[in-house]
Amino acid sequence: MRANTRRVGVLAVALLVAFAFAVSLVWAQEPGKDWSEKELKAFEKKPWTKEELNKMGRPPRYIIKKEIEPRIEGTNLTPEQLYRNGQRQHRAWMLQYGIGISCKDFYKVWIEQEAWKDPKVKLLDVRQESEFDQGHVPGAIRVDAGLAFWTLPGKAPDPTATYYMMCKGGDPANGGSRGAIVRKYMLEMGYTGKMYNVTDGFRGWVENGFPIVNVHGLLTLIPGTFQVPEKDSMAKAKEVTPVVSPAIMGLAPALGIKDW
Repeated sequence: MRANTRRVGVLAVALLVAFAFAVSLVWAQEPGKDWSEKELKAFEKKPWTKEELNKMGRPPRYIIKKEIEPRIEGTNLTPEQLYRNGQRQHRAWMLQYGIGISCKDFYKVWIEQEAWKDPKVKLLDVRQESEFDQGHVPGAIRVDAGLAFWTLPGKAPDPTATYYMMCKGGDPANGGSRGAIVRKYMLEMGYTGKMYNVTDGFRGWVENGFPIVNVHGLLTLIPGTFQVPEKDSMAKAKEVTPVVSPAIMGLAPALGIKDW
């Protein structure tokens, strides 16, 4: 009898701790309330749930790593140490704000269900202008992640709309960070609609064979050939990609796409 009472007591305490942690995560998602070190460490220790894994894209390539390095302290840090501290903060924000939706599920919403036609649903591409010009999802609106506070009110004026954020993504050690950062900014700015980071990003979109738009029109790249690392890839890109202003294509207006 006493053993059963002890088990019930232990179970009650465990449930109370789990409930308190769940409440703390909900509280931490409020604008301006990033996870504390304690909350971050607790999240790191928990294995990814099946739902979270489904939001990341094709396993195991896009499974985000939870390990976060300790912050490096000191008054005269090296450039590498400064970078690692910045990377650490971005990863913390990615874990809290960035696990949103996979490209496969986003494709169903954006293309198959034609959400791009809905004025209350927007896709924000938060990559650099050069990345955007080389290729982007049809209907995407480019927002510079570093200038989000200044440009979002003009490019995303409806605080109640549903927004999807997309950066390059696809890297387990650093994927989806820019989309997560912009989502964090939007919460702080007062956006109240639903917001999702496309976790595996533009890389996942292309490698799944989904259509993209650039100055040449609407096209699909061959899966598996996007951004293959090469030592001289930047030089090759300059040789084969002339710097041109985006042309106004007949296809985009025909599809009803204005912001491409």
